Amino acid sequence: MTSLAALRTAALPGLILAAAGAPALAAPLNATYRIHVGGVSVLEAQAVLTLTDRSYDVEVRAETGGFLGRLFPWQTRSHSTGAVTGEALAPVRHTQTSLFRGKPRNVTLTYDGRGTVAAAVEPPPEEEDRPAVPEDLRRATVDPLSGVLSALVATSRGNGCTRTVPVYDGRRRYDMTMRDSGMRTVSASRYSIFAGPARECRVTYTPVAGYSPRPPTTMFWKRDDGRDGAMADDRPPVDLWIAPVVAGAPPIPVRVETDSALGAVVIHLVAINGSPTPPPAGQ
Repeated sequence: MTSLAALRTAALPGLILAAAGAPALAAPLNATYRIHVGGVSVLEAQAVLTLTDRSYDVEVRAETGGFLGRLFPWQTRSHSTGAVTGEALAPVRHTQTSLFRGKPRNVTLTYDGRGTVAAAVEPPPEEEDRPAVPEDLRRATVDPLSGVLSALVATSRGNGCTRTVPVYDGRRRYDMTMRDSGMRTVSASRYSIFAGPARECRVTYTPVAGYSPRPPTTMFWKRDDGRDGAMADDRPPVDLWIAPVVAGAPPIPVRVETDSALGAVVIHLVAINGSPTPPPAGQ
């Protein structure tokens, strides 16, 4: 879902993007987010990150609740593992399992370390009136979670978030472009545990392959902006603010905003490692 795009889109190599100086975590980092749509809390998500000087493991779980859960019962788990080699993050395996209105949707991506990506997808693209992504367009791509993590780790070096990441998520091939908007202050809010300086980034998506020609009918975040030729899975831009919250860890999203057919989507950081009070970033 686009409301989770900054966490899932998730979201580096076959193609290797620099992530020099990747900080190692002494223990897994568990961040809890609450998603509001049109001002109503509809979804809670957890992101768990384990990062060493040799490997990474990142998982995101989410499930709809409230009125949205009744209209669109949906739960998902995305999980990526990979190697940290010198100055790069290299995905090894990515899985996504989800259940939408009782129907499973699963993806497994396996990387051979030489740019080739093997994909197992349920249901297969042809059952969704969706063209399969050709093998040559899968090469040198990354999964959404690895793409986002690599950008966050690279940002921890002070280089900003500007970059374009070629992503293949098992169904779609798109370019995820992040543009650095500089440092901003996130104001204190009763909805979030974070307040203070954060780097603002805008994420846009350029469809490449694997998109259905049919108009959107189910996912609440789809939008109809009246553009001729817009693909059914076209996504609105996502604005996210990232900041270091735990010492020794890369910066993480502390606030996310995007658009949807049901109104504005805002994601707030509500807990770190189960606590509603974050530790001082410098400790």
